Amino acid sequence: MALQVLLRELEKPIEKNLEDDINWICESFGFYEKIDREKRASCIFKELLRAPTDRKGLTSTELGQLSDVTQGAALNHLKRMMASGLVIKQGNRYLLRSSSLYETINEIHRDIDRLFENIEQIAIEIDERMGIKRRL
Repeated sequence: MALQVLLRELEKPIEKNLEDDINWICESFGFYEKIDREKRASCIFKELLRAPTDRKGLTSTELGQLSDVTQGAALNHLKRMMASGLVIKQGNRYLLRSSSLYETINEIHRDIDRLFENIEQIAIEIDERMGIKRRL
């Protein structure tokens, strides 16, 4: 799976508020496009969070209807969410990668750590082959 995570460092909402917190997560992951003035990405994301814990997921048609967007718009948002690693597709259904948002975020964190470990290892090998000294 190709992971393409865009993370924006944003100030956390001052007060605990479910809507604001979900919007903050969506904005932190770069889910809002300029044309998404009504922040429909967060509506789709919220429906995925509300989905039953039976891990059956929702179709793009169901998500579009629940979020008041076209199926095409829902698919566009879902592609971004899948690229970030937050959402997976099983058959024609979409769901959070793990059974909770926290576990999903934690898995992405581990993915990023592994990615950086691999990049660092290659960087060390390049430095060695190029004769570049580094401080240990």
